[in-house]
Amino acid sequence: MKNLLFTLLIFITINAFSQNKTINDKPFIEVSGQADTLVLPNKIWINVLLTEKDTKGKKSVEDLEKEMLLKLHEIGINTEKNVSVNDMSSNYKFYLLKQNDIFKSKSYSVLVADAQTASKVFLGLEKIGISNVQIEKVENDQQKNIRLLINEKAILRAKQIAESFSKPLNQKIGNAIQINNFEDISNQLAGNIAGIAIRAKRSSYAESVTDEPNIEFEKIKIVTSVQVRFLLE
Repeated sequence: MKNLLFTLLIFITINAFSQNKTINDKPFIEVSGQADTLVLPNKIWINVLLTEKDTKGKKSVEDLEKEMLLKLHEIGINTEKNVSVNDMSSNYKFYLLKQNDIFKSKSYSVLVADAQTASKVFLGLEKIGISNVQIEKVENDQQKNIRLLINEKAILRAKQIAESFSKPLNQKIGNAIQINNFEDISNQLAGNIAGIAIRAKRSSYAESVTDEPNIEFEKIKIVTSVQVRFLLE
């Protein structure tokens, strides 16, 4: 029984080796190439939470909503297009603090295109008493097109690396027979974790600090990696 098992294992190993030899019957070199770039976000989602609790019940969510939409309109935001309710399944959430105290809240998402407008949203809403405001996520709407461009750079980088190995051997790089692409997982999260700096803006003529916040966003890093198998000639 042991002899039979040993013979079977040898047969499987030889068979697998024969198949691989048939597939890779020509000499090749396998290398990796990587390319990356940085882009500024041009789509910024701001989360705004309206809650009656912040006004101690003096203003309803409906009143806060009207004030918010009016202020956003003054800033120049298209409220019909770029303001949406975050939780459509349940527009209102209720908070029970005491037996007789129930406060409603409602969450919104405001879309802006640059850090300057985001600063105006923070400042404008703060002036009307809405302070539960935070950056939800950021992205660049050209990320897919940009990735196509850096894919090309990654392939060329891989070819350069292959040539650096083959040239000293007096060999040439032939056609690519296999290409694998790997996306950096961190890129999928970049829009959610991109750094945000918020600081007071100083006047160039005085040391006093104005009320206008200066919001800056870290650039989004887009990375692509390829693994290429070239024939050796």
